[in-house]
Amino acid sequence: MISGIGDEEMILGLPWLRYHNPMINWETGEIQFPLRRKIRIKRFKGVLDNSEPEVLIGAKITASQEMAHQQQTTKKDINELIPSYLLGYHDRFEKGKAERFPPSRTYDHAIDLKADFVPRNCKLYLLSPAEQAEQDKFLEENLRKGYIRKSKSPMASPFFFIAKKEKGALRPTQDYRELNKGTVKNTYPLPLISELLDKLKGASVYET
Repeated sequence: MISGIGDEEMILGLPWLRYHNPMINWETGEIQFPLRRKIRIKRFKGVLDNSEPEVLIGAKITASQEMAHQQQTTKKDINELIPSYLLGYHDRFEKGKAERFPPSRTYDHAIDLKADFVPRNCKLYLLSPAEQAEQDKFLEENLRKGYIRKSKSPMASPFFFIAKKEKGALRPTQDYRELNKGTVKNTYPLPLISELLDKLKGASVYET
């Protein structure tokens, strides 16, 4: 990754720090070198004099943070980001048009219930204040997009969150186990693996 370094003169990399092994005071941002190690700096012109010493290393503990938060990026037009062979689908990449529910089609998903199924009003899961705020945000956003609508169903399934790998990130989850018990399953015989492998004989190009 190539990036600007803001107002810093240099950034000390991990190999350099490993080699010189300086003592770093993270509170004051100062670096001291062990006495047993000498750092030789060759001067090609002039000799040492009594002038004020140059600052050879300027280090701050906030350098990496400034890189992350102040990195200057050039905003590109969407046509520059889309490959030429996909330009015909330009509207599919526009956020406003993408945030809509797809039109109804012949094979829309349907939940067919068993004749003896009795709807249940399942108990709610206890949510923390942070999870409650995230739930409100989720409902508001998806109602606005039209992805969900206010329910009038006699069946209620509880809602909760699962923590993601990213710190503080939450994945919205709904417990449909009771509904699944009363759903008519679609069944179809699984293909034989040996037969599928036979059909691949002689093929050199595969696609999914």
